[in-house]
Amino acid sequence: MSTEFGVDLRMFRNRLRLDAAVYQTNTKNQILSVPLPRSSGYSNRLTNAGEVRTQGVELLLDVKPIRNQTFEWQSIINWNKSVSKVLSLHENSAEGRLQIMSSSGARLMAVEGGSAGALYGRAFNRNENGDIIYDNNGFPTLTEDVVYIGDTQPKWTAGMINNFKFKNFKLGVVIDAKYGGTIYSHSHHKLTEQGKLTHTLRGREEGFLVGEGVVKNDDGTYSPNTKEISIADYYSRHYQLNNTEANSFDASFIKLREVNLEYSFPKSIIEDWKITRLSLAVYGRNLATISDFPIYDPEVAGLASGTNMHPGVEIGQLPVPSEFGINVKLGL
Repeated sequence: MSTEFGVDLRMFRNRLRLDAAVYQTNTKNQILSVPLPRSSGYSNRLTNAGEVRTQGVELLLDVKPIRNQTFEWQSIINWNKSVSKVLSLHENSAEGRLQIMSSSGARLMAVEGGSAGALYGRAFNRNENGDIIYDNNGFPTLTEDVVYIGDTQPKWTAGMINNFKFKNFKLGVVIDAKYGGTIYSHSHHKLTEQGKLTHTLRGREEGFLVGEGVVKNDDGTYSPNTKEISIADYYSRHYQLNNTEANSFDASFIKLREVNLEYSFPKSIIEDWKITRLSLAVYGRNLATISDFPIYDPEVAGLASGTNMHPGVEIGQLPVPSEFGINVKLGL
């Protein structure tokens, strides 16, 4: 069942338009592919997941700040926020959680009363002050059970399209953005273990590092960790495969999606060529990405599991390539 309310306001001879909508969708008995233990002889099974409620807000602003015979500027801005909540799960779900996907120890789960895309996995053991607890050998300890790492769903997404026209030239610029969402990166684990990322340069000159945290004393108190370990052990233990916390990152980004420059030849030039229109355009797509995500493209990294695309786990997906091209439009 879906319900939506919206408003569309236009003013100043359509130079300003505001489109706003709020919606709610309830999905029942959604069919999901759930992984099974290898010992069962099957890789997964299909199940009815229960009921998921999705609520959201969509805003669109279309404004033409400048419009005259020589120069035009149109800006279109959209903003979307969507929140999904699991109202109920299949009766056989364990502790109100249904595992949707598992990779490298990271688990994507639907949680009853919570998110439909919660990321779970093992994390550092910490004391009440949040300090990482180390063992007597200087290695970090991990939780025995999986814990909540973060929500794979973004807090909001947005986009901006700017179109400029000056005489016979047109310029279009498209920018996309996403804020929030947590991704587990298998590549970060592997490349850190192999010393191929820049953050693994720390400690190479000394040959050792000391983990920042505490060691638990026999009387239950804590003392600062001072044990030196080799840099190979440091990075392999802190960023090991099953440490979901250490290899999970914020997937926010701003992306320059497309730039397009077009020139339309004036009719005074082409009228002798027996054509009605001629334009030449150059374009580029996926030109730049601003993000703190350490591996490639966070937009693509959040998709996994073959044709059943689930956000939240990066397992070596290739980034979207940049594209460049030329368009020629001819009218007869």
